[in-house]
Amino acid sequence: MSTNDPWEAAQEAQELPSTYFGEVKLDTWFCVLEKGIGKVPFDAETHRPRQRRTAIDISLTPLPSRGLDFITERHLIAESRQWAGVVLPSIKSLGISAKELSGKWAQYEMVRTGRTWTDDKGETHNETIPKFLKVYQSLDQAESAAAALFGGSEPEPAPGNGNGHDPQRDVAAKFLAPLWEQA
Repeated sequence: MSTNDPWEAAQEAQELPSTYFGEVKLDTWFCVLEKGIGKVPFDAETHRPRQRRTAIDISLTPLPSRGLDFITERHLIAESRQWAGVVLPSIKSLGISAKELSGKWAQYEMVRTGRTWTDDKGETHNETIPKFLKVYQSLDQAESAAAALFGGSEPEPAPGNGNGHDPQRDVAAKFLAPLWEQA
């Protein structure tokens, strides 16, 4: 519902979601949470089995077309509410596993967990984690989806050798015909 009254619009405003597109990298490893230290690698010879947790390192790299040069990282424990209650269900809703998501391009929102932290300057910040919305099989698909959502034109296809031909594609095409006949 649209209004021409800025006071009414301000009164009904809601925070916009922080939607992003980027490459997802996930890494997992077994750890133990040691007081005063944090996560340390799990060692079956020195730690009790019930101490073992699963560490998950998430790395999100923005699309090249966005002109952003930062990587968002989150370090979670699989047995936590953040992973088991938000991130993992969002991955499962895409019909894939966390392992399958790693290395893919995705659309995601950074959602608040309800936890806050204070930085060195004394400023309070809200903790956020990714909630995955869509997954794409290629960078081109993700770029097209981002262009459609944010406006603007779709990215230009990457040039081959400057004359409109991609030499790698030409070589692959030579091998494709015999393989097709054999099949």
